[in-house]
Amino acid sequence: MWLELSSKAVAPTVASALPFSPRPQPCHLLSVLPVVTSAERPWRSCSAVRCGEVNNGAVGLNLMTCRQCKSQFDPSRNHSRACRFHTAHFGGETKRKFESVHKGGTMSTPDSGRVLQYWHCCGSEDPFDPGCTAAPHQSYDD
Repeated sequence: MWLELSSKAVAPTVASALPFSPRPQPCHLLSVLPVVTSAERPWRSCSAVRCGEVNNGAVGLNLMTCRQCKSQFDPSRNHSRACRFHTAHFGGETKRKFESVHKGGTMSTPDSGRVLQYWHCCGSEDPFDPGCTAAPHQSYDD
């Protein structure tokens, strides 16, 4: 059963029983994700945005950018394993480089010209690997 989340289609008794507001509430602090209308996706009513508290007009959410993982974080929620990052770069080598060192340069290895890309710190071949090192976030101000 689909409910149209407008004031005309939802009865007042049903609208008051809903655990969320029938219309998206404006967020005065951030707007990260686009607001999805009920016509596009009737099962969602508002975007997933976490807003900070406003105290006497001052913003309570102070986001900083981490210099290791480049993501934004709340310093009050930072802990010892909050940041995941790699300590080396993502790059590649060919098998020929290793073959010339280990086999006297015979160049007979299959796929010897193919570039193998990996994280040089841990050997992971996934470019989107979250990181092999965990530490607290560090801002550019630290």
